[in-house]
Amino acid sequence: MLPDQQAATNAQTQPVASSQKIADVLSNLVPGQRILAEIQALLPNGSYRAVVAQRDVTLALPFSAKAGDTLELEVTESDGKLTLAFVANRSDNTAKPGQESVATTLSPTGKMIGDLMGGIDGEGKRAPPAPLNGSQPLVESMPKTAADLAPILKQALTQSGMFYEAHQARWVAGELPTDALKNEPQGKLSTLQTQVTGDAASAKSSGAANADALAINPAAAARSEAASGNPVPRELAPLVHQQLDGLATQNFAWQGQVWPGQQMRWEIGEDLDNSPSSGDQEAQRWQTRLKLSLPLLGDIDVALNLRAGGEVSITLTADSDTSEASLRDGAQQLRRQFDAAGLNLTNLVVQHGEAAE
Repeated sequence: MLPDQQAATNAQTQPVASSQKIADVLSNLVPGQRILAEIQALLPNGSYRAVVAQRDVTLALPFSAKAGDTLELEVTESDGKLTLAFVANRSDNTAKPGQESVATTLSPTGKMIGDLMGGIDGEGKRAPPAPLNGSQPLVESMPKTAADLAPILKQALTQSGMFYEAHQARWVAGELPTDALKNEPQGKLSTLQTQVTGDAASAKSSGAANADALAINPAAAARSEAASGNPVPRELAPLVHQQLDGLATQNFAWQGQVWPGQQMRWEIGEDLDNSPSSGDQEAQRWQTRLKLSLPLLGDIDVALNLRAGGEVSITLTADSDTSEASLRDGAQQLRRQFDAAGLNLTNLVVQHGEAAE
């Protein structure tokens, strides 16, 4: 989490957001301890791959760095989710012993991001889940089958605003219609005045001129907040927090109603399980997780690990032994449904108690 940013000195450090993996491999570090991180590469999502204590980690830095830089970091918290602060860039080997490090300052964009991340509270050091579909139910009534619900969840994810900037790039390239952007939260608050028409070629030619209009540029209803120094409209703040948190942790979280009265918390992130699969070992692996409170089964936590070749493993956690028994009774039916869908259910665990975080 990034606090308010100031020009850094040796006495005032800047925070560095670490990915979830770093806490697992460096959990023995204590507050006040200093370590060195060697930057290996800039990743596509804006974070950096680095080596800390001979371990590969991912860092979200509040400033630019380059491959080969050696950063001195200080542990500020180590309570299950490691938090590091930037002390100095030790890459300049020509510096004389005892010479003070050059102060590092942030760009206006970096300061804005720091201010936004500094506003996160309520759930420890992570951004609270963003409201899905404006806190309105995704459907008017419970779908009859899972096949009916899947495209609805996909649409809600696509239009959530989490990937708005990527969608802007596709729109400029003529690969996405304007209406698709206007259906996302940022697009609904944009100052877009004209409708882009014509074929993909005209979209490309007009894209650069209209891109700013579809950016997070609040309309008249939100201009008062921008004028007061808040760069993001109040209604978009949870979403922007979730975007920044997602870049740092590769984990996205939403909460809302699936159908009227049915609350759901939905998370998507990288699968950190190192167990082998029968498919491509290098393929990206993901975990999606649903938390529901059902009328008959009570609180249910479902974790699905998705791997190459259609492999799926599921862990179902109920809040009572009665609910666990009911879920076990339906296990064979669940397996048959996976087989019918062409998916390989490699492992199914049904238990009750507290779900692992």
